[in-house]
Amino acid sequence: MAAAFGVSELWDPAVRRDPHPFYDRVRASGGPVPQIDPAGNRLWVVAGHADVLAGLRHPEIGHEVHRRDPDGRQPSPDDLSEAARIEARQLINLDPPDHTRLRGLVSGGFTARAVARLEPWITELADRLIARARRLGHIDAITDLADPVPVNVIAELVGIPEPDRPRFRAWSAAIVSASAEGPAATSAFGAYLDELAAARRAAPADDLITALVVAGDRDDRLDRDELVALVQLLLIAGQETTVDLIGNGLRLLLTHPEQWQALRADPSLAAAVVEETLRFRGPVEIVPPRFAFADIELGGGRIPAYDRVGLSLWGANRDPAVFERPHEFDIHRTDVGRHIAFGYGIHFCLGAHLARLESRIMFERIAEQLPGLRLAIDPAQLDGFRLHHDGLPMRV
Repeated sequence: MAAAFGVSELWDPAVRRDPHPFYDRVRASGGPVPQIDPAGNRLWVVAGHADVLAGLRHPEIGHEVHRRDPDGRQPSPDDLSEAARIEARQLINLDPPDHTRLRGLVSGGFTARAVARLEPWITELADRLIARARRLGHIDAITDLADPVPVNVIAELVGIPEPDRPRFRAWSAAIVSASAEGPAATSAFGAYLDELAAARRAAPADDLITALVVAGDRDDRLDRDELVALVQLLLIAGQETTVDLIGNGLRLLLTHPEQWQALRADPSLAAAVVEETLRFRGPVEIVPPRFAFADIELGGGRIPAYDRVGLSLWGANRDPAVFERPHEFDIHRTDVGRHIAFGYGIHFCLGAHLARLESRIMFERIAEQLPGLRLAIDPAQLDGFRLHHDGLPMRV
């Protein structure tokens, strides 16, 4: 079956523009499909809903392969750059018990009840942004609408002073882009956080930074690299993915006029827009690659021990065995609740409640206050757009 696929097909530019036909073929093949990533590593792509779910909860699939591979060696921190050390300590790259310990330090701030208290503040921020967009008339939906809400909300929760937030936005963009500026951005971020942690020790505040500093100092539950990694991930994940969610939702609504009209007529459909956007074009295509800790059977095929496993959320969320008309964007569908855009199990997205709240408020308020919103370019020009970086020009 694998012979029908190019060895690096997943990274072909045509597939990058629209990977769903590739994932359709992966599901139809009846098993995981091996691909060679740009670094020369073998990645077994899994795209069926049931198979991705099974992979997300499989006891022999995880991140820290050096702990299980008899030939693996965990590099000494002295052998790693600061950027590599921080990346290695991020929650999405850890297994229990470290993952359990670190997630427990921050999970209380992201429960549904804790997040619900932010609704009035987020709504006020959304209204200010929409009022400004109305005055401008011609806007970039990413810069002017999608970006500022998650950036400011997560910074407020973490405890980043407002004057410093533009710097964090720039650092986040550099780190996520994996550009040459990424390591320097990580170092600058770490140095800033060292200063902020010292300030919070001297003058505690009601924010996440203070809580983490106190936990680290009192119980020795958090070292310096873990603190930087945890805050960096919260800021990046809390910004980048929600910006994509809001931007993708606006793009989908305005390229599906009947769906946009339905939301305008009934803004209470905003929550449904969030869920269908997550299913149809969620922010995460493939979960951060994991490893098989032993020879395993998954998706009707065998994955050798210590190979990488690529669990495709995009593939799972377009599986016709689960979703009727999976390639249609439909905010009225009744099966949307089965999507797994936020993952599953111990790595279920920590900020899912917050992302849903921010996006729902934005779609609701935009539908109510900007009913004439429309694309300022031909929809055909959106093919291959990387929304977060290319922007989304619109007229109010």
